[in-house]
Amino acid sequence: MKYILSIAFFCIVFQGASQNYFDIANLTYIDTPANNFKVSNDQTAVNELNLEVNFPVVLSKKTILLTGLFANKTRVSLDANVSNSNLQVLGFNLGINKTFNDKWSATFMVYPKISSDNLALSSDNLQLGFLSLFIKKKRTNLKYKYGVFVNTEEFGLAVIPIFGLYYLSPNKKFETKLTLPFLADINYELNKKFWLGFRFDGIGTSYNLNNQNYSNNGAYVSKNSIEFAPYLRFKMSKSLYLNTKLGYAFGRNYKVFDADDKIDLAVTSFYFGDNRTRLNEGFSDGAIFKIELFYRLHFD
Repeated sequence: MKYILSIAFFCIVFQGASQNYFDIANLTYIDTPANNFKVSNDQTAVNELNLEVNFPVVLSKKTILLTGLFANKTRVSLDANVSNSNLQVLGFNLGINKTFNDKWSATFMVYPKISSDNLALSSDNLQLGFLSLFIKKKRTNLKYKYGVFVNTEEFGLAVIPIFGLYYLSPNKKFETKLTLPFLADINYELNKKFWLGFRFDGIGTSYNLNNQNYSNNGAYVSKNSIEFAPYLRFKMSKSLYLNTKLGYAFGRNYKVFDADDKIDLAVTSFYFGDNRTRLNEGFSDGAIFKIELFYRLHFD
């Protein structure tokens, strides 16, 4: 089994720590054509809405308080011939970015969230994530990132080592952002209003199911997808940007398991003690369309 955890809700924190801008708000809509179930003669679309808002507070020249909110709603049919489920996430992030010297800085964050088909505050719906990320400035236009992310997923504890880099060409037209194994973003500035780019996202998360008929013990969903998408970026005003993406999702699945069917440990893409039994039917990979509106604060 493949495990890739999405850090869409905290990549913005990485940006503020290693680049000359910080994304204050981001609104994304995702849609797919009808996807065929692999066995049954049925289809499902996947519709997703994602919102992120971040509130950085400068405490001193070397210390920034990082706070924010994130929410997500995914509408999808988890099985053939059943009604759609609304998988939802609501949470906040709280942490600090600390500059130690001219070469090193670090970000430490905590991410409590509710992840379920019913946004009720309960221990079954609650997940807790922790991030520790160190950034080394090799040159003004080249920075490396090393860290680890830990999250209490529905299936068990997930530990994800992180490696990344940020590079900006001398003419400031070519930009590379890597935060592996989660994302890669490469873009080129065509002119002051338009950019052409390519984006990879490793998406994975889990949701507790309150409204389900799979098991008397309860059940949860484990979501995974690997997405590749070229995109066009439009500058609408000094700080407002629009991305339009058309790509393809590989290995896409929403696997349902019994609530007691868990693993021992997940480390990146390796699952230890994974003897789970899937309870639902999968559907095929397919095209994806994304439109993203974001507000970016520039420091230079």
